Amino acid sequence: MGDALPAQAAQQGGLIHAVVGEDELEPAVFAAADRLANKPANALRIARELIRGSRTDLLQRIDEEAEAVRAGLKSDEARAAFAAFLNKKKP
Repeated sequence: MGDALPAQAAQQGGLIHAVVGEDELEPAVFAAADRLANKPANALRIARELIRGSRTDLLQRIDEEAEAVRAGLKSDEARAAFAAFLNKKKP
């Protein structure tokens, strides 16, 4: 309790995505930001809301997530992404 957790152990435990050296930090941050910026904004907003919600009722959270996915698949954003994929273009 309260002990330091080495970065490699945190990564192996799934607590963090990557471990980079100090000289690689800024490029890694910008690369991650770029990946996020290229994802559907509404889907990211919904994911954040679901993650930040109450953890006491897991089944309700799963149902909410399923409904969010269903609604997301019907969105203009999803239609554009599907069309782009089928036409081998970027959304």
